[in-house]
Amino acid sequence: LTAGATISSQANGSLGWDHGKSWAFIRGLGYRGGSLVCRQPGLYFVYSKVQLGAPGCPARAVTLHGIHKRTPRYPGVLDLLVNKVVYCPRVQKDPWVKQSFLGGLVHLEMGDEVFTRVQAPEVVRAVDGTRS
Repeated sequence: LTAGATISSQANGSLGWDHGKSWAFIRGLGYRGGSLVCRQPGLYFVYSKVQLGAPGCPARAVTLHGIHKRTPRYPGVLDLLVNKVVYCPRVQKDPWVKQSFLGGLVHLEMGDEVFTRVQAPEVVRAVDGTRS
């Protein structure tokens, strides 16, 4: 999946993509409510790259960027890959940008859902429809 130009946070906490716009595409997977849905069991390379930014930092700030899984075989959300991002190491008035990239090989079963969350979705930026 490559994200479209509009990014929003879903009610379930996942980041949602406008997968009908720009560079967005899905091959061999479904898409529902901010999650990729596995249609065929197998090994998949899953990745997420988010561009973070804001006009300034009122305080030192940290967020978590993660790829997570929901499965009918387990009642909760499973963490697949998680990155702790210090995006404002100090108070500053200048604009800033930072990125976080996660990627790895995971085994998915039919019906598994994979999604991305950023603990501070207000700092996620869409840049030209190809990043985040």
